[in-house]
Formats: sequence, C-alpha cells, structure tokens
Amino acid sequence: METIRIGLCGVGNVGGEVARRLLSHDSLLNSAAGTELKLVQIGARKGKGAISLDNVDIRTDLRDVVANPDIDVFVELIGGVDLAYELVTDALNNGKHVVTANKALISTHGNEIFKLAKEKNLQIGFEASVAGGTPVIKALREGLVANEVSWFAGILNGTSNYILSDMQMNGAQFSEALSKAQNLGLAESDPTLDINGTDAAQKASILASLAFGVPLDFSNVSFTGIDELELIDLNFATELGYTIKHIAYGEIENSEVTVSAHPTLVSNESILSQVGKEMNALEINCKGIGSTVYYGPGAGPSPTASAVLADLVDVSKGSLACPELNKESNVYSKEDKKVFARYFRLLVKDEPGVIAKISSLFAENNLSIEALIQHEDRNKSDDINKVPVVIVSGPVNDASADKISKSLIDLDEVDQHLKQYRIHSDKK
Repeated sequence: METIRIGLCGVGNVGGEVARRLLSHDSLLNSAAGTELKLVQIGARKGKGAISLDNVDIRTDLRDVVANPDIDVFVELIGGVDLAYELVTDALNNGKHVVTANKALISTHGNEIFKLAKEKNLQIGFEASVAGGTPVIKALREGLVANEVSWFAGILNGTSNYILSDMQMNGAQFSEALSKAQNLGLAESDPTLDINGTDAAQKASILASLAFGVPLDFSNVSFTGIDELELIDLNFATELGYTIKHIAYGEIENSEVTVSAHPTLVSNESILSQVGKEMNALEINCKGIGSTVYYGPGAGPSPTASAVLADLVDVSKGSLACPELNKESNVYSKEDKKVFARYFRLLVKDEPGVIAKISSLFAENNLSIEALIQHEDRNKSDDINKVPVVIVSGPVNDASADKISKSLIDLDEVDQHLKQYRIHSDKK
C-alpha cells in the first residue's frame, strides 16, 4: 500500500485529536484514502510538554516540519495569521500539499495561497475552516458546482449560537451564558473574535468566494457581534414569534456580491431558528434546485479533526484542486443593498402623542410599521418615566435603517439607547 507522509504543526485540542487518529492507524481512514496516512513529524513549540506521543518525531522548531523532504502533506493547525502564512507558503514552495483549519489565514491570504498552490500544481484542503465537521465547503466545491448559487444564510459560530440559545431558552444574562460556554470548553478564555462577529464574518468571506467566484476580500464583509445584545431583546423576539441568531449572509444580484454577518431575528417557523446550542447550519439557495440545508457540529476537537482528516483523504485521491476565484463578471458591491424587515427597540417618554410622532417619522421615510409593542411594565426600564417600545417595520436596506435609527434618536422623546436588528425571511 502506498504511503502518504504527513507533517503536523499545532497540537492543541484539534491537532492533538488529529495526531491521535493518525497514529492509531485508523483502518477506516486508510481504506477511504486507498493508501496509508502516516504521521511522521509534529511541530510543537513546547515539544513533548505539549503532547506526549510515541513513534513520531516531535520538533520545537516548526520550520523543521515544512523543510522536511520526507513530508508529502503539511497540516497547519497553529492558528493565527503571520506565522501560519509563512509556514504554509514555505510548505508549498517545498512541494507539499497543505491542509488547514485556519479561517483567519484563508480569509486574509487565501488568494495568494491558492495562486501559489496552483503554480506548484499542489492541493489545498480547508474544509475545517468553516462549520467544523459539517462539509459545507465540499458542498460548494463539489456537490453544487453544476448550479448557480443565488444566496446563502447560516449560523457559522457555535460559541455565539450556544450563548444566544442559553439566553433565549433559559433567561440567562449574556455574561452568565458566556461563562457557561467557557466552562464547557465551547468558548476560548478570550472569546472576542467569536462574540464580536469576526469569526463568523471570516467564514462568510470564504463561503462567498466559493459560492460566487470572487477573490477573497474580508474588507468587504460588514459585520457586528452579539456582545451588545440584551436579554430584553430576546424576550421581545420570543413574544413576536422569533428567535435571535447570528446569521451570516452572502448574496449575488446583478453580478454584485454582498457579504455580512449580524444578529438577526429569525421566525420560529424557519429551519435556522431550530439550530440550538453549539450547532451550525447553512442554507444554500441555487437557481433551478432551490435550497439545500447543511446542519451539524461546528466546533470542538472531534468535528474539526474529522474535517481535517477528510481533507487528507481527498488529498490522497488528488481531488482537491485549487478553487477558481476569478469570475470577472462578479464584483463586490460597494453598499449592502439587501433589504430586511427590521426590529427597532426604543426607550420613549411615557406621555401622550409619542407613538403618533414616531409613526409619522416612519411614514415620512416611506417605511411601513408591521407590528408595535408598548409595555407599561416599569421594570423594563431604569427610568420610571420611560417605557420600551418595539416596532417591526417593513423591508429596508442597512443604510436606510441606520438613517431612520438616527432620526428616531434625534427625537426629544426617544432615549439614545436604541437597538435595531434585521429580520430574516426564508422567502428571498
């Protein structure tokens, strides 16, 4: 049986799981690959203090691995961007195929990496960079290549989804839900990139490039996180028949591509509203066949390691050609023109005529009010002279929604503390 020799850098939770699976001489993996997948060298800056394994060479200098002439495939699992980019490009220049789980690397330097790999006639596997063990990249690279993608919408960050699920289902405050996620190993000690939306936005950037054939360009992704969400908004969402999810979008219309990731109200009748805890889901809509939905674990050592190993199997079969991201007819839109119904929460003075004044402002902006909730419960506000008002509007794009939000805040009767979120519709 032919042998594929593997070098691995990064032996954290995911890398450690990959190493153990490879060193167990997993018959299922080797059978699927049609060859022996053999881990011959590991790069770990802490040496055996990072991972204690027999029958494998462990080097503290990670550059030793990419320079090793006996390595066929380099697996990068160290995370970060700068050193990872150096190692991956060195590996390619040394004639090695590459497998990575690094969404920050791919979203930032994917264009250069793919170009170099194509020049060297080498393969790149990055399935684990988006949605962990759920093969959404394979769906775009292989399963849907005969179809023109119109849009995608998905939950791409398991940490954020767990926090939102805990808040909505159990009434937990944001800080409580985050602490619980960290205790369960679902959130890093520094969860910034998860909760501020960066992680999901990086993944959305990768998906958009594959879906629409445009170069990777993270600067064209608009995003916000869940770090400023308040429990009161999840409670109002429940009252209105919605859940709040962090939804990543990609869409092409008239050859213009828009990509975004924001907290979004999702109807309880939507499939995405049912995606709980740390799970991920992605709906991809194509002309002709409609929507296909992919659901599964998006984080954790085992799911992510599973995607890495699947890429190694594909490399052994020679099936991971570099993606073509140069469709000249498609370009990024300079403005996100996509329209959504909107949720507005205001804190207003409890006096006659306020609602009429707010309604007039919406009318002046040619925006309909589909629903309005005004609770007299003083406990919802620290100011006994103010009450929360929630308005569900008709569809409007981000720029117009922001303009209306500013106009509302400028009213003397409205507090500066205003929240505005998109409302997702399955009907595109």
